[in-house]
Amino acid sequence: MKKKKKIALVLSGGGFLGAFQLGALNYIKENWKQITGKATPMKFDIIAGVSVGALNGSLIAMDKFKLLNDLWINQIGRKGVTEIYTSNFIDTSSKSEKLKMKIDLKGLAKKLLPNIDIKLKLGEKLGLIFSKKKRKEIIDEIIKDVQTGIRRRLPQFRSLADNAPLKKKLEKYLDRSTIKGTDFLCGFVSLDTGKYHSVLHSEFASNQDFVKGVLASTSIPIVWNPVDSIQFHSEKGLVNSLNNVDGGIRNVSPLGDVIKLINEDTQESDYKVIVINCSNGLIKPEDFAKKSIGGIATRSIHEIVFAEIFNNDVKHFTKINDLIKQANSRNITLYGSDSEKLNSFDSVIIQPHEDVELGNALVATEKLIYHRITHGKAMARVAFERRINE
Repeated sequence: MKKKKKIALVLSGGGFLGAFQLGALNYIKENWKQITGKATPMKFDIIAGVSVGALNGSLIAMDKFKLLNDLWINQIGRKGVTEIYTSNFIDTSSKSEKLKMKIDLKGLAKKLLPNIDIKLKLGEKLGLIFSKKKRKEIIDEIIKDVQTGIRRRLPQFRSLADNAPLKKKLEKYLDRSTIKGTDFLCGFVSLDTGKYHSVLHSEFASNQDFVKGVLASTSIPIVWNPVDSIQFHSEKGLVNSLNNVDGGIRNVSPLGDVIKLINEDTQESDYKVIVINCSNGLIKPEDFAKKSIGGIATRSIHEIVFAEIFNNDVKHFTKINDLIKQANSRNITLYGSDSEKLNSFDSVIIQPHEDVELGNALVATEKLIYHRITHGKAMARVAFERRINE
């Protein structure tokens, strides 16, 4: 009996480098029949995404490819990062391709001291003018009120930026009931338990939880606030995951999620696995002696942590997959620790070229978005042409 061909898509994290994935996906869509042998429109059987991969993957799963292009090109590309986040610390109006910090004192004061309203009586106003002693007393009282307000609000101050614009878009765009014929997996991490959750779209308790799951997956720690509560169904019953953040901090390229789902497929299916990573895993030396907290956050989380997980995850998969293929070619069957037969996959990994700089993951100018999309398309062509020639 001939096995049914199925296609799985794995989308990594990477902030605004996610435009690279759009470029690769545009190439795949344009060459779908040549790549898969299918005459139908582009349709994946499994999609797994973390961080920006969850955002891109959710729209692909819903067959909203035009909307995905519009989001990256017309909204983010032409209007800038404020389509996704605002900040009292990051200069979101900057046209620079480098991350720029700019303290918005008014915005910061409003956030830390929302209830401080300094009103002086006439006698106090006169005291400020004519009496040094009275002036000191009034100023000391104002400072005391400000300190009290800051002490109360500071524990709630948990991020450099506010992703409310993204949340509003997700609430408008995402509808899991429109996902047909695709298993979409969204990955996020609970800060409370430290556990990584990979949840099927159908397992979320509600569409609101589905929206919150995708939002949490994109919520970079320190940069954006955690998502307070997400409910989903598991084998153990209803789970209420608390304080959830970017799935990329534990699983930047969710290959394992896809392989687990493939192994649960009861049909005799032949899978092609396409992995699109926003990073090549390389870390370029840079002087961080005078870098701001924003630069340190993106460097430590997006570049160092993500690169380490990427290297371990993808390279480990590639090595084992090659070993299984070699064994199969010699009619040798390999088994895992659970005594299950190990299967090899026809896999294609698309990632940026090591000599091409895609910029900071928190920066999105029209020029950078175009550059990332163009490079994604070019590297997808290289990856599939390489597979043909092997």
